[in-house]
Amino acid sequence: MNTNYIKSDLFSKFPEIEHGFGNAHAVWPVDIILMPQKHTNNVVIVDELPVNYIPVADAMLTHVHSVMLGVKTADCLPILLYNPKIRIVGVIHAGWRGLANKVIFNAVEKLCTFYNAREEDTYFAIGPGICKKCYEVSMEVFDSINSIINVKTAFRKTSKNKGLLDLSSIAHKELEAAGIPGANISNINMCTKCSKGFHSHRAGSKERQVSYIKIL
Repeated sequence: MNTNYIKSDLFSKFPEIEHGFGNAHAVWPVDIILMPQKHTNNVVIVDELPVNYIPVADAMLTHVHSVMLGVKTADCLPILLYNPKIRIVGVIHAGWRGLANKVIFNAVEKLCTFYNAREEDTYFAIGPGICKKCYEVSMEVFDSINSIINVKTAFRKTSKNKGLLDLSSIAHKELEAAGIPGANISNINMCTKCSKGFHSHRAGSKERQVSYIKIL
């Protein structure tokens, strides 16, 4: 894999997986499996090869070795997951709509019910996304997420109808609310808008970078 992919220190402790968070210069792997992302809470299990069809979804899980799962982003958060106890990997696409639609909760629930995994054995890496200084949204966006989980500390009002939203902090809160220990969550903490070298929808780009994970 080319060196333009960013690694999570937490995930790098597991030699049996390969992962990376892409930027605008990273070459997309030819064998990557992608989903038709629509900001839903749908979670797909990839359980065999070849993969002929993936329905609309914003999270995928697999136990199949050498299957590379991918997620495309351009300000939304790419989230990777790994459970070393039972060798399950997954990807989550988490923008504000996905967070409001409980895509993280659904992915954790599917992991535990389908694979009989335990939350405390599962690790998550939150990749580059738009930061709290760059992401101004309407009060309606804040209200949509705050109706699911209290995110007042992740929102700073800038006017009567707008404020700055911290997507990464909200994803972290939702993971913990889903039962994931805080020590099992890592964050790249890079902004796709104000950091150089990323595709950013808010900065006017129509392209997306890709992030991936697979069991070797």
